[in-house]
Amino acid sequence: MYADFETRTSFRYLREVIRGLNDPICILGGWAVYFHVNERFERGQGRPYLGSRDIDLGFSMSGDMKESALAKAIIILRDTLGFRPLSFRFFKEIHTETGEEIRKGEIVPSYYIFPMYVDVIVDTIPAGFRKVFGFDPIDESLLTQVFEKKEYLSVKVFGRRILLPKPELLLAMKVHSLPNRDKEHKQVKDICDAFALAWYTGIRLDKLSLAEYLPKKDFGRCLKAISRERIEKASALVGHEPEEITRILNFVCEKK
Repeated sequence: MYADFETRTSFRYLREVIRGLNDPICILGGWAVYFHVNERFERGQGRPYLGSRDIDLGFSMSGDMKESALAKAIIILRDTLGFRPLSFRFFKEIHTETGEEIRKGEIVPSYYIFPMYVDVIVDTIPAGFRKVFGFDPIDESLLTQVFEKKEYLSVKVFGRRILLPKPELLLAMKVHSLPNRDKEHKQVKDICDAFALAWYTGIRLDKLSLAEYLPKKDFGRCLKAISRERIEKASALVGHEPEEITRILNFVCEKK
């Protein structure tokens, strides 16, 4: 799906970020899915699960913003790890031929540049957030389930403790985000991730109900947004027939 260079580079910087930040670190998005499903996927398919291009980190905004885990993470990302701020994102530019970081001001043709993004995502946006941090964040309300209701798995990765939202919660996030994707590759990846979470994590589909996380309208919007063409592209990536993927997604969205 993504170029091998992109996912290898992202994984390399994921290791750097996890080792650099104070734990526990909440991982979201594609890498969270990867850590949940990769072992079973690799057993079944004989290859690793799909990597991700971006790194998504989740933060609780309860308490003093200036003393929050987010505030401390921003300082480490910027001042210690050398990521540059860009709104709610932090990035480095990587040379696609050498794998080296491109220095600020260095002139490199755009087709040799891979932008390595770290996105910071919060559970709620407190009043005064922009005044403290200087940007408007992405918020994911389902993160409150992680931080307030402890719906996560705590695992060791790269020698540090990370928090992964439970598979059911990640699946709900994928159902919610899928219709809003404006790029085909992101929607195809969401389809892959949703299927993999349902198939390769041990979720009891007969017991599954995402209605505690999402309003009813989200399920219909998700199914309506998925085209046959994109199901087929996801099928080629995860090694399952399109009909099987469609059946599972229908089951997830219709069993409310």
